[in-house]
Amino acid sequence: MLRRELIVQMVQGYGETAVRFVFVAALISWISFLAAFHKNRYRMRCGLLFLLSVFLTYADAVLFNFSFSRGSGLIAITSLILILLFLMGFILFLLILFYNGVVLLIREGLHFQNFLSLILIGHLIATPLIINYASVITGNSFLQILVGVNGILTVYLILAAVIYVTSSLLVILTPQISPVDYVIVLGCGLVDGDRITPLLMGRVDKGIALYRKDPRRTVMIMSGGQGKDETIPEALAMKNYAVSQGVEESHIRMEDLSTNTLENMKFSRKMIEAEGGKHVLAAYATNRFHQFRAGAYAYKCGLFIRGVGSRTKSYYELNAAVREYIAMLARDWKIHLVVLSLLLIPYLIAVIFWV
Repeated sequence: MLRRELIVQMVQGYGETAVRFVFVAALISWISFLAAFHKNRYRMRCGLLFLLSVFLTYADAVLFNFSFSRGSGLIAITSLILILLFLMGFILFLLILFYNGVVLLIREGLHFQNFLSLILIGHLIATPLIINYASVITGNSFLQILVGVNGILTVYLILAAVIYVTSSLLVILTPQISPVDYVIVLGCGLVDGDRITPLLMGRVDKGIALYRKDPRRTVMIMSGGQGKDETIPEALAMKNYAVSQGVEESHIRMEDLSTNTLENMKFSRKMIEAEGGKHVLAAYATNRFHQFRAGAYAYKCGLFIRGVGSRTKSYYELNAAVREYIAMLARDWKIHLVVLSLLLIPYLIAVIFWV
């Protein structure tokens, strides 16, 4: 009896220490997240810190309940439900990805960028099958190494995608809602050379909605140059549409030299500063799937601003989000290369010595 009581006391003692340790770790993680989000919400580290904070908070609750035998059954059931929801959500995601990919090809045409959703789902399904089949391969060590490398890359890209989606949602859920002095509307191509597309119309409409919060104060900057297949600059087409929607022409500026998002932000900032607006409140308007990357470029150009994002057709938005994710990976390729090297080099060394 004494031995049993001693074991229980030891478990509770270690449990209490673990609870305190994880609580402090969770508190530090939440403080780090809030500080990083306040400084620059357009970094994937914000999503990483947020997910880490949630995980540590939940882990602390689990440790507390198991250490002091308070609702252990409830915690176990909750954990099981969360795992099942995750698995069901992943399967649902694959089905939606497949549906959106097919619909996009039918409505938008057989262009490479429209195949991204189907390529992604094919890779996600093929990877576990390849790993399972590779386990029975005995005569080709090089092939087994390639399969292992592919598995590590796939897991890393999935985790990076989860972090990216979390980071993007944090930005989308904290838009600019108060009136501003300037709202930068980002261009994205014209149809028939001189008319704005539904995608671009959504951006302008979002900018107009922010403009109407204080039309006497707010100036709209239409940002977009003229492409090779366009007869007029995007900025002019956007201005014409905004005027048709009741925006005062004197409250519209045109930035018609930019060719990408980075130049949108850089040249628009110069226009604001040229009007003596170094200490003004500004925002940007784009599509929701583009909101995170646009904000990152704004921050890079010294524009510490928030944005508003318009919704797009569901079948298009998911594929566009995949493109944005790839673009963010490409932008920070050096960081991802370092992290992948830290994962792959030990694996390759271990495999070489094991073989």
